[in-house]
Amino acid sequence: MEKKQFKKMIDIAINREIEAYQFYSEVSQALAGRDKAISQIFSELAEQEKGHQNLLEELKQERDSHFKFSSPSNDYHLAEQTELPVLDLNMKPADAFVLAMKKEQQAVEFYRQMAANTTDPEITQMCNSLTNMELQHKRTIENAYVDVAYPESF
Repeated sequence: MEKKQFKKMIDIAINREIEAYQFYSEVSQALAGRDKAISQIFSELAEQEKGHQNLLEELKQERDSHFKFSSPSNDYHLAEQTELPVLDLNMKPADAFVLAMKKEQQAVEFYRQMAANTTDPEITQMCNSLTNMELQHKRTIENAYVDVAYPESF
């Protein structure tokens, strides 16, 4: 892969991570007064996305970086089964989780496509690692969504 193409790909990925960070931060702030636990989940996701951005920026500067993450243990595929709501900072927590699930699924698909479009094994490994990180986020959000959208009542 050419250096110019590599840097362009990384720039796109960095911008997507910045967008995710901003989204999660806004949702966290919007929910802070209504549900501190859910606000905290979004705050933690924002920080993880900021970490992804930092990793990508380091990789862009120093291509010798290597990182590996394990695959998530399960995927409920709830993101694929729900419709994408419009961002509204007054949205219900369940709708915020649906939007977050969809965004994470889009990130998974983006990194999978990046991996499929390169022959560079290092870039493939990086994309697969980022895919796994985003799948872990998706799983976290799906678990929280199930708790909020389908509460048990006895």
